[in-house]
Amino acid sequence: MKPRLVSSREQLLQVVRDRRDALNLSHETIDAITGLQSGYVSKLLSDPPMRGFGEMSLQAVLDALALRIAVCVIVEDEELAKRVRGRWKPRLRSPRPKKRAATECVAGGHIIMMDGGATNVTEVDDGKHEDDRCAGQT
Repeated sequence: MKPRLVSSREQLLQVVRDRRDALNLSHETIDAITGLQSGYVSKLLSDPPMRGFGEMSLQAVLDALALRIAVCVIVEDEELAKRVRGRWKPRLRSPRPKKRAATECVAGGHIIMMDGGATNVTEVDDGKHEDDRCAGQT
């Protein structure tokens, strides 16, 4: 399957419908693979759709069809911004300062510092404990 550019809900639905058709799968089969209730995929893919994709249903259907979203680009819609700009009211107070991240994390019995330091530098540098690092640390 060739990658396709999607910029609307209708285009996303069409990609999913095209993939369903290319694989020659029934909605019942996709329901069974996804674990969604019987008939739910028919509601998602009907024209017009009776139900909209939610986070769980979108991921389940994409997985069942061996699809994934490779890139997501968020852009400002100039026309929409013009229509709602008058309704944007500034906050009465400044936003809160960002919280600082924790300076260290204990993982797998080792202390891993934000700067990449550890109690035993060779263990961090040799890559043996890469999975032990805290999320967001490099």
